[in-house]
Amino acid sequence: MQLNSRLAKAVRFALATGAASAALSSPVVLAADEENVERIQVTGSRIQRSDMETATPVTVLSADEMAKQGFTNVQDALESLTSTTGAMTTQSVHGFTPAASSISLRGAGANRTLTLINGKRLNQYPKPAGGTDNFVDTANLPMEAVQRIEILQSGGSAIYGADAVGGVINIILKKDFEGVAIKYRHGDTTNGGGANDRVALSLGASSDRGNVSTFIEFQDTESLKATDRENFGLHTDNVPHSDFSGYSSYGARIAGVAVDGVTPTGQRVLTTEECEAGGFLWTGSTCGFDRSAWRDLQPKSSRFISSTNFNYELNDDTSFVGRLDYSEAKSVTNIEPSAFDDYDISVDGDQLTVSYGQEGADNYMSKVFADKSTALNGDFANAEDGSYYYARRLHELGNRTTETKTRNYFFTAGLEGLIADEYNWDASVNYGRTSVDVFGGGNATVGGMFDYITAGANGNSLLENISAEDAEKTAYSSFERAQSTQKNVQANITGSLFEMDAGDAMFAFGGEYTIQSYETDSDSESKNGNILGKGGSSGAGERKNWATYAELSIPVLDELTIDAALRYDHYDNFGGNLSPQIAVEYRPMRELLVRGSWSSVFRAPDMHRVYGDPTNGFNTVIDFKQCQAMGGTPGTKYPDNKTLDEICNELHIDTTTGSNKELEAETGYTANLGAVWGGDAFDASFDLWEWKLDDMVSDISAQQAARDYELYEDMITRDENGTITHINAVAQNLAYQEVRGLDLTAGYTWDLNSFGELKLNFSGTYILNSEYQLTETDPVEDDIENGGLPQYRANLILGYFIEDFEATLGAYHTARMHGIQYKSFKEAAIEAGEEFIEEDHEVASQTKWNLTAGYTISDAVKVKVGVINLFDAGPNFDPTATSWPHYPRSIYNARGREWFVEGEVKF
Repeated sequence: MQLNSRLAKAVRFALATGAASAALSSPVVLAADEENVERIQVTGSRIQRSDMETATPVTVLSADEMAKQGFTNVQDALESLTSTTGAMTTQSVHGFTPAASSISLRGAGANRTLTLINGKRLNQYPKPAGGTDNFVDTANLPMEAVQRIEILQSGGSAIYGADAVGGVINIILKKDFEGVAIKYRHGDTTNGGGANDRVALSLGASSDRGNVSTFIEFQDTESLKATDRENFGLHTDNVPHSDFSGYSSYGARIAGVAVDGVTPTGQRVLTTEECEAGGFLWTGSTCGFDRSAWRDLQPKSSRFISSTNFNYELNDDTSFVGRLDYSEAKSVTNIEPSAFDDYDISVDGDQLTVSYGQEGADNYMSKVFADKSTALNGDFANAEDGSYYYARRLHELGNRTTETKTRNYFFTAGLEGLIADEYNWDASVNYGRTSVDVFGGGNATVGGMFDYITAGANGNSLLENISAEDAEKTAYSSFERAQSTQKNVQANITGSLFEMDAGDAMFAFGGEYTIQSYETDSDSESKNGNILGKGGSSGAGERKNWATYAELSIPVLDELTIDAALRYDHYDNFGGNLSPQIAVEYRPMRELLVRGSWSSVFRAPDMHRVYGDPTNGFNTVIDFKQCQAMGGTPGTKYPDNKTLDEICNELHIDTTTGSNKELEAETGYTANLGAVWGGDAFDASFDLWEWKLDDMVSDISAQQAARDYELYEDMITRDENGTITHINAVAQNLAYQEVRGLDLTAGYTWDLNSFGELKLNFSGTYILNSEYQLTETDPVEDDIENGGLPQYRANLILGYFIEDFEATLGAYHTARMHGIQYKSFKEAAIEAGEEFIEEDHEVASQTKWNLTAGYTISDAVKVKVGVINLFDAGPNFDPTATSWPHYPRSIYNARGREWFVEGEVKF
């Protein structure tokens, strides 16, 4: 004891000179009365402590709670949080990442929400969302291995460094599992599509000195097709609930290019019979195409997930600990066949010329036919002089498919122990790698289609069907490989620094070093932009950073604790950043905690925004300038004028998003003020929070550039008639974004004696303000007013428990909100002098209900059944959305009512 006492004093002295700081923290309100209570580390702090509910708000989802609410995976559970303001899911079938998922906390974005497992950073997905934003994929996280999920709903840069702006998701895995357990779950939807199976095997063995636990899961999910959701109106392009829906005009037609308002005529026009015989759809005025009939709403997928935890006591004070994770996933997404209008047809007298690209460019191709009456099967025999193009859907090539294979590895090994009976320490090395292979099918190359059109002496008409043989010749299978890695070493020590009248001042001190790298590469045709209707992203880079941090928790009085934290991060590509934090806990009585915190936050720019090559993509915009110049009103349908109808509603353009090596770090703060009450039957919490980031890294969206064309005209390329053909956006540090809101939770438990127990829990988040400014000279924009952001979300969970039976009823409410292009439509109506009716441009509120029930047959056997989305609530449609599926996919999904049965057997 004397030796330990001397060692303790020596450690205190050494650390007192280097530890000036302290904490975020989290979860129960009652302070521990016992002196010898176990101390644990909770999300938001590196200090081990006995109190769970501390200065910053942490929501805890236990594995049991997630199971009772019927969630199939981690992503579903995280999406249910009221603080989740948007999610990227596998519904994004046209995006760069159709196989990955993520969430955004408090409106900060998925790339500003930090995800951890057991407090350790996870590797980033190597294919960035939208071709620009790096994030952690939540689709392949193990569900059966999870003990609980702790969600820090505040910034955590002073503890964890970059990315922890909107909050921190810390997934705590089960430890010291013993025995064998097998669980099987089967689920399906009542309207068809999306059936899923999950098999989980848990294995664990212990000795006197250690434990090894392995959790293995296999999931298989059927695709959910748009044709499966006729009840929601998603099975076809032309639906009555959207004024902007309509069949694609890219069926098979020839269009003339207007010059000075005059469009040349005389080209061949398909009849109704010819159109339908060719496999297209007659829309009443043109030969079109129903894209939805070919689309997935959710891809077919299969996943294998495994996680092995181990710990072994080397001696009484030191243990060897580690974890090995491996997951492999395959996802197959189908969308409509490729469309194109890329080849120029010029008629000059009897001569006809087919060309692609700009003359003099490396990719320029051209072929001249001397006799227009025989060229291209005579499609232009009677055509006036001028420029034309084919608008064609290549249905002969079948669906465009994206098969994504993901392999994820993570390994951590280290030592943890106790010094002088009171200082807990740990040190570890960590390695993560994510590899993604993407195989694309149903595509055609620019050169391949040009060769087909111009083949032989007279070429081929694109109003005629392409033979199976020619389709096979023009088809091209693309390939992309992406990989990201993270190497990390870290060490931490925590314990008592010095004694005070109200208790010991606790500290934590540590550091870490990280190397991040990523690379993407694709086939030569994709890299050169030679795939029709297909964008892509590429690039490579490496970043190194080191950090050191310190925390200090000082019990000034029995009722008052002040925490402070300080962290310094240094990145090799843009320098260092110091992140301080201060937090106060006041307990005027045993049941009540009053808390407040302020924290500096920062975020290093996404690696892809710094090192990535230009990302080519496609988008749909309203060309506000050209629409108004032609006498139209943006958002108004013009069935008798196809050109005006297109540019005022759904103009398809190419886009490029470039990187910027001169980007600076985003910096800002988060603040929280709240109170927590914890009694025997009733508990509640209230938190007022705010975060702000300066120098936010972003790019101007294509829709915004087209809408605010006076500000961003330098980003826009127009053709000779003034119509947008391309928008180029480069990542840049914008002015700021600020979000403020309220969180409220409450729970009550009724003891019904012999009739069991009833628990009611409420949680809600209300956004008071969400605004941003692009540059210091731009106006401040209101996200809630502009559209696309629900102002509040609320959950109400009722649980009933009696002996071996339990039942849970959950209600999940999302508020009414302005449509995604609310601002654009309002401004257009005002400019046109028209009445603007707010209710006609809003997305209705939605409440979804889940009902589950479980019965414990014996200690070894449990069964559970449930219905998710009990009343089959579908996605609420956005009257301002000009493109399919006409609802915000980051907020709603179209799975509809689902049922499941589940059984578990333990040995």
